[in-house]
Formats: sequence, C-alpha cells, structure tokens
Amino acid sequence: MSKLSFKKIALVASLLCLPATASFASVLNVGVGQEKNFSVSCKSGNFVGVVEGVVGRHYYTGKYVHTKRYKITRLNGQSGGNKANINLTSGQAPAATRSNTVNSPDSMIQDGKWHDLRLTRSNMGVGNSRAEVYYQFIFDKSGTDPKCWSSSVYF
Repeated sequence: MSKLSFKKIALVASLLCLPATASFASVLNVGVGQEKNFSVSCKSGNFVGVVEGVVGRHYYTGKYVHTKRYKITRLNGQSGGNKANINLTSGQAPAATRSNTVNSPDSMIQDGKWHDLRLTRSNMGVGNSRAEVYYQFIFDKSGTDPKCWSSSVYF
C-alpha cells in the first residue's frame, strides 16, 4: 500500500471517529401549529453538556422554544460540584442577543443523567421571520468554571 493510500485511510478513519458531542447549526422548518424536537451540545475541558427541547409556532403569538431536559457529563475523572448553569438565548435571527436570555438556577447537576429543565422563551417573531436559539453551559468545578456555547437552532 502506498503512503498516499495510507494517508487517505487515516483521514477517513479520523473523520469517522469524531466525537459524538460535535454539534452544528440546525435549521428546522416549523409551520403554524407545528412543533419540532431538537438537541444541541457543547464541550469545554472535561465537561459535555446536552440540551433537548422543542421549537414551535403559534398563529397569533409567533415562535417559541421550550427546553425539556439536560445532561452534563464529567469526563476523565473530572471533579466538580452541582452548581452548573445553563442559559437559553433566543430571538429573531440572525442577531439573537444576550438581553433575550433566560438563566437556569445555579444548581444544574453534573452526573451524566437526564434532568428536567424548564426554560422557555416565546413571542420570537411572527410571519416568516427566522428565530434563533442557543445555549450557554457554565460547568461547575473549583477554580475557573469552563464555559461553552451550543450551536444555534434556526426555525
């Protein structure tokens, strides 16, 4: 086998082994009276955070997002407490701003299990305007807390 072939095989193998926590912006087409589920994640240091929720669209009040649950996992023997934060930012795309943020309590558990999370934003535009949703995770550990932002969900 030539070196070039080996390099190609190594490249394909490395792409197939990308971490499952990688996330990319999603575009969900949501019609009036419809809802669609989504999941976003991000990783910082030895922590991975995942959020699941639903986006929808009402005829009169416009677009909304309901966060259903979250999971924060510690990796590589990472220590840390259970005072993490998950903050939902949403609004009319492409410029959803942090002024449109709903913050979780300072008590998000980091045990790798699913937990309920009720963060909601509504009235995010009517008609054909696009809405954007993303999450900030602030993981809890001694010293500086690692942070990351999920990819955006547009709908």
